Amino acid sequence: MIQLASRELCTGCGACAFKCPKSSITMKENGQGVVYPHIDATNCIECHACEKACPILNPLSDHEPQRAYAAWSNDEEERRTSASGGVAIEIYKYCLKNGYIAVGASQNEDFSVTHKIARTEEELRPFKNSKYVFSDAYEAYPQIRQLLKDNEKVVFIGLPCQVAALRKLFNDHENLLLIEVVCHGTTPLSYLRQHIHYLESCEGLQAKRMSFRDPDTYTFTFTFTLYNEAGERFYAQQIKDGDNYQVGYHKAINYRENCYHCSFARVKRISDICLSDYKGLGKYEPSNYGNEKVSCILVYTPKGQTIIDNLVSHGLIHVDKKPIQEPVAGDRQLREPSKKKYPRFVFENMMVKTNYDYENSMMVTKKRMKRHNMILQIVNLPQRLIKKIMRFCYSAR
Repeated sequence: MIQLASRELCTGCGACAFKCPKSSITMKENGQGVVYPHIDATNCIECHACEKACPILNPLSDHEPQRAYAAWSNDEEERRTSASGGVAIEIYKYCLKNGYIAVGASQNEDFSVTHKIARTEEELRPFKNSKYVFSDAYEAYPQIRQLLKDNEKVVFIGLPCQVAALRKLFNDHENLLLIEVVCHGTTPLSYLRQHIHYLESCEGLQAKRMSFRDPDTYTFTFTFTLYNEAGERFYAQQIKDGDNYQVGYHKAINYRENCYHCSFARVKRISDICLSDYKGLGKYEPSNYGNEKVSCILVYTPKGQTIIDNLVSHGLIHVDKKPIQEPVAGDRQLREPSKKKYPRFVFENMMVKTNYDYENSMMVTKKRMKRHNMILQIVNLPQRLIKKIMRFCYSAR
């Protein structure tokens, strides 16, 4: 009998479906809108190829980080319109010019996100910026397989679990460059669609385009925006404004269950390069600039180092070498997965009670989270006062 990864560990990477010789496995949303593999038992021959392809059931070897850099694109417009420093788009552009085919996450008209193939710089544009929602990489697997068979070079940028799937499916193929972006977690697409539908009904308008980190409102403000067909922005809210999706994502409330048990959120990685916002800048070494619009590059393999060296030598990016422990100390996601806290448990209960109504569940969750935080402040007040008195006494000596 086939035993795939449990629901609490399955990432929805789709490696099992791709590997099935009888196409007996399809990736489908369950009743809660979460994508999992579905096995057609009537067609399954129990060859267990799916189990062998699963990077959760069969963990991969990993690498220690070799170098760390603070970096950004030397193209100011690329840097402005990118989520952090614009290093990812420069890698893509360099690779295209040097014979690679690019694969990256692109948002569709229905707000779903899928990995697509790009052969021109124009086709790279949809790959830019953050997409805080579950993304489907498995539809690109057959194309990647064919490209590698044709001796083409491929650069893939995606989530750690997607990189793990590709490593499992294609081993350490010499023509495959694997780059991961640091991930906090992924939210089911159904939650995003519910949120957009709710906002459309409130505004009386239809959204044709959206952004999680809109360049027009500065990507470092994490502003969630919606635009109508005429290209006019009719909604813009940050986390501090209380947007239900942004709060859910950035407070680790609305992720897939597996994200809280992620085996890839650690210092050792399975990619050639890992990219992220530079959260620990200045923690170990003085820095004469802030971390806004600055990428963190962690290099894990000689293949990855060669790419970064070439980007620097061609003047495409600026890099400052940093102690490896600095970004690791500054970014929890480089050490461990997101934690389930009180708001997540409230959200889980409310989703069941409301028959998976995202907006109502988040409304209640935010109210209880606010009340919970107020109680904690009151409870911790004596301890905070004691610390202040001790600091005052120490400074008065």
